[in-house]
Amino acid sequence: MKSIASTDLSKLVLRTIEVYNRYRSPEATAKLLKLEKDGFTIEFEGGFCQSCGVQDYFEDFIYELKGLSSDIEVEIREIKQTSPQSFKVQYVVKGGFSGGKLDEEELFQEFLQERGLSVRDFMASNPCTKDVMRFHFRTWLFERKTKRS
Repeated sequence: MKSIASTDLSKLVLRTIEVYNRYRSPEATAKLLKLEKDGFTIEFEGGFCQSCGVQDYFEDFIYELKGLSSDIEVEIREIKQTSPQSFKVQYVVKGGFSGGKLDEEELFQEFLQERGLSVRDFMASNPCTKDVMRFHFRTWLFERKTKRS
């Protein structure tokens, strides 16, 4: 693996935050605080389901990250509680990050371009529109894969 490509890591972390927040907010909301050459720090805020164990929320972020790119290995380095409903979690990238293919992200950009849209257009959309666009993207991906088979 190559060393960390900070722009690719930044895009991957920001996309992961978007997905994470879509499914866990307002119970838990993630926000990028710091991006470093070997990791990043996320602030988690919310009511957190106490019966689940707060650490599960931080580990879920890793699963979402790996769901977007299998090229990355991340672990939790440190957790600091900053208030009763806020935690700063420092993640470290293990073994480097190739920055490799964010296959799904690159394909999504291609999907948008075919429809005359940009990532900026997508990001400016409301949550409902984003969900519909992602649904159509999944259909587009499926059709693309079946055409190649």
